[in-house]
Amino acid sequence: MTELRTLLGGLCAASLLAACGGEAEVRSPAAERTVETPAPTTGSEASYGSGDMDMDAKMMSKTFSVMNSSGNSIGDVTITDTADGVAVMLDVTSIPAGSHAIHFHEVGTCDGPDFKSAGGHYNPAGVNHGFEAPSPNTHAGDMRNFDAPQSGVVKTTLENERVSLSERDGFAPLFDSDNTALIIHASADDYKSQPSGAAGARIACAVIAG
Repeated sequence: MTELRTLLGGLCAASLLAACGGEAEVRSPAAERTVETPAPTTGSEASYGSGDMDMDAKMMSKTFSVMNSSGNSIGDVTITDTADGVAVMLDVTSIPAGSHAIHFHEVGTCDGPDFKSAGGHYNPAGVNHGFEAPSPNTHAGDMRNFDAPQSGVVKTTLENERVSLSERDGFAPLFDSDNTALIIHASADDYKSQPSGAAGARIACAVIAG
């Protein structure tokens, strides 16, 4: 009798499965709650802004070592893409007291002691140098002078509205085919003399490369 009941129970279970369309599917409650989340963006090439994703992907911030004419590091410069170009955050030491010119130059090499390997000012549009020159249009690499105190320690932020780190519409890319360099000069830029503002010797350099 017990064997008969067991056989009948098995037949009933098989009939119910057939009526429901075959094997029953077993779901894991944990699997139904799984949600994929994107990994956070970290490092020196973080995206900025919350607008269009294609534009955000081109916005970045990178830090570069600044060296003197002896090839020694004297600090660094952090260049950050902004909606209006770039912010240039300079954090260096051993800069002679006084006013100094600072420009982006056309080649990303810093061979000391004179840094002439960096070429002239970054000027892909082929325009005049200087904010006060006749019919000025300013080089892409032109920036305002900065002042160094007696301590020689400089922490300042400058702006450039004509360039970006990577390719963006309306801005000249610092990461072009041969990259660029950031040069600090011994004297101030007079904002009008051609082709480079009579800014004197090149005393510090940073390779700006992606």
